[in-house]
Amino acid sequence: MTIVGGFDVHRKQITFDYVDTGTGEVRSGQICAATRKALRAWLGEHCPGGDAEFAVEGCTGWRYVAEELAAVGARVHLADPAETAAARGPKKRAKTDRADARLLRTLLWEGRLPESVIPPAQVLEVRTLGRLYCALMDERRAWQQRIQAQLFHQGCPPITALLSPTGRDGGQRRIVGGRAPVRRHRAGPHR
Repeated sequence: MTIVGGFDVHRKQITFDYVDTGTGEVRSGQICAATRKALRAWLGEHCPGGDAEFAVEGCTGWRYVAEELAAVGARVHLADPAETAAARGPKKRAKTDRADARLLRTLLWEGRLPESVIPPAQVLEVRTLGRLYCALMDERRAWQQRIQAQLFHQGCPPITALLSPTGRDGGQRRIVGGRAPVRRHRAGPHR
């Protein structure tokens, strides 16, 4: 028995659609908890021999689904999201998770699935860490800006001088009474 199918992965559920090539039976449904444990149990029940091929769209959550499929011996196909949407054609009615899973299965079955390469595990780890670092830096910057805006609304001076240990000229800044000292500038010609 060989199974050819598609998974539409979301945070709360995984919608599946597959065909058993031996009997021609088509099955579809949902795995209600989108977790490794629930997917592992489903795979153990539906394709215990690992004789299966599944297409997964390369969106959020594809990685653990691909890892679990590979762990049971199933073949994984990672579909390019933009090209898969183009293969769908013009929308005639509302798009559903079941329709997405069926489309992935159909494209895989017909050999028209626009595949993306699945990078090695080490590359995936480095990419994930890099994305996490960038996300944390963005959050840090956003919080700094929110704090500065609140302080400005209260009439406090910009705190960039307070957060930075050195001034623009490289000299140490002293904070007196919670405020950075005011520097006096000589009046010169205005430009």
